[in-house]
Amino acid sequence: MQANADENGEDKVERISVTGSRLLSIEATSPSPVTVIGEDIIAASGATDIAELLNKLPSMAPGLSSATSNYNGSAGVSTQDLRGQGAKRTLTLVNGRRHVGSIPGESTVDISSIPTGLIKRIEVLTGGASSVYGADAVAGVINIITKTDYVGSKLNVSAGISSRSDGEKHGFNFLHGLNFDNNKGNATFYFSYNKEAEINAKDRPYTNSNWQYLPNPEHVDLKLKLLAQGKTSEEVAEITKHDDIPNSIMARRYSISASPTTVVFIGGVAYTFNADGSMRPVKLGKSGELYRPENGLTGIQTDEGGEQLGAYEFQRLRVPVEKAMFNNTINYEFDSGHRLTLDTKYVKTESESRMFPHSVYGSVPLSRDNAFIRSDLGALMDQNEMYYLPIARHFTEMGRQGSDYSRDLFQIVAAVQGEFSNNWQWEFYAQYGKATADETTINSYYEDRWQASLDSVRDENGNAVCRATIDSTAAPIPGNDYSNCVPHDVFTPMSEEVLSYIDLEHTSSQEQSQKVVHFNTSGDLFEGWAGPIAVSLGAEYRKESGATSPSEALQEGYGASYGVSRPVVGEYDVKDVFVEANIPLLKDVFMASKLDMNLSARSAHYSEAGQNTSWNVGATWQPIDDLTVRVSRSRSARAPNISEQFTSEGEGFAWLYQPCSQTRIQTAEAHVVENCKKLGVNVFKNEDGITTSDIRWYQPGTLLTSGNKELDVETANTLTAGLVITPQAIENFELTFDYWDIKLAGLISSFNVSTVVDACVEQSSLDNQFCALLTRQPDGIITHVNLKTLNLNQRRTSGLDIIANYKFDALGGEFTMNTIVQKLIRRDIQTDPTLDLEPTVGLFAHPRWKGTINLSYENDDFRIGASTRYVGKQRSRESYTASIVTPHETPTMMYTDLTASYNINEQLRINVGANNVFDKETPQMPEAYIGGGSYYTGTSGGLFDTFGRTYFASVNWEF
Repeated sequence: MQANADENGEDKVERISVTGSRLLSIEATSPSPVTVIGEDIIAASGATDIAELLNKLPSMAPGLSSATSNYNGSAGVSTQDLRGQGAKRTLTLVNGRRHVGSIPGESTVDISSIPTGLIKRIEVLTGGASSVYGADAVAGVINIITKTDYVGSKLNVSAGISSRSDGEKHGFNFLHGLNFDNNKGNATFYFSYNKEAEINAKDRPYTNSNWQYLPNPEHVDLKLKLLAQGKTSEEVAEITKHDDIPNSIMARRYSISASPTTVVFIGGVAYTFNADGSMRPVKLGKSGELYRPENGLTGIQTDEGGEQLGAYEFQRLRVPVEKAMFNNTINYEFDSGHRLTLDTKYVKTESESRMFPHSVYGSVPLSRDNAFIRSDLGALMDQNEMYYLPIARHFTEMGRQGSDYSRDLFQIVAAVQGEFSNNWQWEFYAQYGKATADETTINSYYEDRWQASLDSVRDENGNAVCRATIDSTAAPIPGNDYSNCVPHDVFTPMSEEVLSYIDLEHTSSQEQSQKVVHFNTSGDLFEGWAGPIAVSLGAEYRKESGATSPSEALQEGYGASYGVSRPVVGEYDVKDVFVEANIPLLKDVFMASKLDMNLSARSAHYSEAGQNTSWNVGATWQPIDDLTVRVSRSRSARAPNISEQFTSEGEGFAWLYQPCSQTRIQTAEAHVVENCKKLGVNVFKNEDGITTSDIRWYQPGTLLTSGNKELDVETANTLTAGLVITPQAIENFELTFDYWDIKLAGLISSFNVSTVVDACVEQSSLDNQFCALLTRQPDGIITHVNLKTLNLNQRRTSGLDIIANYKFDALGGEFTMNTIVQKLIRRDIQTDPTLDLEPTVGLFAHPRWKGTINLSYENDDFRIGASTRYVGKQRSRESYTASIVTPHETPTMMYTDLTASYNINEQLRINVGANNVFDKETPQMPEAYIGGGSYYTGTSGGLFDTFGRTYFASVNWEF
């Protein structure tokens, strides 16, 4: 707290604010817990994207980053996910104001678009704050405070690399600020450029190791023995559920279909082809065995040591990102005392995602008369009475499929602040932001040309031609011209002519804009018996607009798998009025050095979702100087975004899970088996007497999705309660305990595909809402799943945060210790409103325990620091126990980062460091080896480090 004498000799006390409140107070305290990350910690971390630092907080679940955005259409975007409630439920602010979103159809902020070199501090409020800041502050708020009145010049140059000599990073940022007009105004200019290279999974053997759970032979023998004794399948399942013999053990398995050359399976032998088209048996793994041959070409596996590629051979652990930013802030104080702020920024981002090259997995058959089936292969087919030949292959010559992204973001904020009489403050600001993106799909193909090219025959002259060229009835799309079709010999490397014929590159575009007009005023209403009663009130208008324009190939559906996407165009606005009050109830009395109550409420009218009211009641009680008790109870909301409301029906290819598959039906309950029979599935007992079917676990199909304009808001009831211990006997020591509980209702989502297909056959009757969403073939195979966005589910999450901070002087400098520990007590999610909440504490990305400890020593010349991150045990499924699978959970993991900086002189400082200094690899067990979650949903690398040891260095010059 600072005091300055004004011209009349009176004390003018500086009033400050804290995230979670719009009130200015002499002592800024919050009923909800706030974590503050200072500029010094940011600089020491070496982070060029602040998400790198924030994602290490125990309160964060894995969000998007360069390490997790390869698969979800948002490569190069970074988001934060407080309490694991989803990035859409974490509100990111800059200087207390909203920021335009960067993900099409959402308000989610790309936090990497906020310049790291301009950040003064970051305040993370973990509790519902919609009554103060509006929609989306369900899990909490990240408020980034930037430098707005800098004077001088500062240049920072940085670089980094992994210990395996990849993943290079380099960049710089330059900050210049000056005062003008007799120091009434200040202008700050900032420019930065950063580039980071990709890291490929194949360059980390531990992320390409293909661990799987496989049936334990000892368990299989026991099952067969019990069945032979007359036990039913249900009785066997119950007996073996609690024995000491794990049902499954782990081993490395490689799919036969994961091959850069064509593979076929005939007569129990897997064959592949040399460059000249000659046939030979596939080189198998160390054992020389084929595993799961009964599943056909799609399911056959071999162990390590063969010629198959790893499951993550083509994946990226980190996407490349190139980003340039410009930011200009102008502050000016008029003679009248009014203050003007104008903030302008522009961000340019280039990134890309890469996945598998186009691949077939045994679902594409060639007819016996195909032009390129040579005599030896044809003879084998005839011997085995095969009229069609399924093939599998990664077509590596086509290059890795993926997208190139070009993103632009522009935002301007104009604010005017002033004072009324009696120290009342007011602020008015207007802002406009727009984010655009072009997504160019590369190494894709025309689906009909691909099919026509594969289906080749010999013409009357013996020349290989596409069947559609000479037979119009064979045209993949009737009426299309296939006279230029190039026949494809899949048994030899792809020719340039074929590649040129099928190649398709297309570009889609998206844009998102935000307009905000805001007014608020705050001050002391009157002096109460325990202090001034402070009030803040205001109004806000916000409009969100978005448009997604798929490429012609996607709109017309002639690209890969005939996938169709429709344009999404929509907008909504919200009109808010809000009020907040801080009421001191007691002060300097017995058992109450201070007792304050904080109340806030916001009434919001959404143009699409209607009226909603958010509120918060909080209190801070300081019975003695050493102890503060804080508690808050709030109701927050999240309005449906543009994508959730306005997405028209689209369709795309998907591998659809089959609930009546040969694997699933073996453990199914009797009524499920009967339902599968009614659906036309061929259910039978195999030679071991086990009930099974002839359907593979996954089948190619179509997923239909759409939005819903009738959606309501999501609501969250949040409780936080905590203790803050600041013993006077120990200077600069603080210990906090905070319990939090979040109950979400009306979550906006669509049914999970596996939920729909399972629920269809698990009901007592097939006449249910889930079966109505499915389309099947006569043999029971699901071909289409129709999903729509709805207010479906609930979620309940609670936990305990323990934070300790301590500083003390010794050895001519200052030692600092900071420890944050989170215990996740409850995380129950509902994937289907007809089902109960399911516990997920301890599953991947949500361990029961997480923590960080930061230690540092600093004097006038140098600073050294160590940060250790603890990640507790995890497993992939709630049902996994030691008797089901082994290993059933990951070990605890600890990652240590080291930093050091040295002040060469007052103007020049160097900073060096290493992350994951002990080069910890990912736990080597199924799913964990790729980073602790599903790679395809973007959570890989969120908790388990997939990069290994990395180094960084920077030079900071102030002049």
